[in-house]
Amino acid sequence: MENNSLYLSLKNKIMMEILNGTYRIGEVIPSERDLSRTNNMSRVTVHKALEIFERDGILQRTLRKGTIVSMNQHGRGGNLNTIALVAPAQRRFFANFINSFQKVADIHNSLVVFSQQSEDESIQDTLFKLLQNNIHNVVIWLDFETISKEYIQRLRCLGMNIVFFDITVFSPYADCICLDNQDAISSLYNYALEKGSKKIAYITRQNTTPSSFCEREQAFLNLSPFRIIWEFPWDYQNFLANYTEKFIFEYFMPEYRPDTVICSDGEVGIVLKKAMMQNDINDILLISLDDFDEAEELNITVYKQPYDLYAEAIYNSLKEQNINSANWTASIYRVKGELITYD
Repeated sequence: MENNSLYLSLKNKIMMEILNGTYRIGEVIPSERDLSRTNNMSRVTVHKALEIFERDGILQRTLRKGTIVSMNQHGRGGNLNTIALVAPAQRRFFANFINSFQKVADIHNSLVVFSQQSEDESIQDTLFKLLQNNIHNVVIWLDFETISKEYIQRLRCLGMNIVFFDITVFSPYADCICLDNQDAISSLYNYALEKGSKKIAYITRQNTTPSSFCEREQAFLNLSPFRIIWEFPWDYQNFLANYTEKFIFEYFMPEYRPDTVICSDGEVGIVLKKAMMQNDINDILLISLDDFDEAEELNITVYKQPYDLYAEAIYNSLKEQNINSANWTASIYRVKGELITYD
């Protein structure tokens, strides 16, 4: 048991050093003798730890150079017995998705483990813990966190099959399943035109960095001759709208104002619709992405996110990474939703 504990601790240490870039992909790691000396372990224990990495294709012994971190970036062949869903926080949008994904996983007898990010733990730390526990299939919703391209590559090197969800991530080491943001904004914009709108504004969250939000803004700019984009104040730490009344009066009360506003997401749409109603603003059409419960009650026309299609596409992507690991190549799958009118 002592030997097992020693080689597992060394295995985890080497894995962490690959993830943090101490041992770079394609470069030589220290010899067994050096690892034995610096970690105060026997050569037998060190050899056992390195054997695991060699077996999994993470390390590769060469005659002249020594042991290198493998350049192999294929998926990890295996099964889908366990799938981890990783998110920085459980928002309404992600909660809706979880329900759909759980149904798909249940059909295939896969166990879904949800790891919710806390303020005290980075997403990198969470992913490392999953690897430590031999969980190699992961679905990641970044929300407003970021993860470097180099780190994604290192995760792939360590045998993790990765699908990014919702937030568009361009990487040769992971698949991405996201909304067709161009279709979403076009559908809402064309609906506004059909309702007779002539001046359409777009409202998004302040300090928005996720690529999916940027794609929506760009889609709107490509359509609109007025190119009016307003940023709504938002408290990301507490996930609350700030200064709603101030925003309403600054943007909606002037004499010349838009006849339609398109909201970047459902939370913003619901908050603004309620504020407009409280201030008796009835001559501006508000439409939005996301079909949340209040949308029908508030008569908000929405572009509904296709959670069931997301779930199927994500599961099939992980399945492909497992079954066809040697020939797998990363892809971005953009899924179309549908326009739902409640007016």
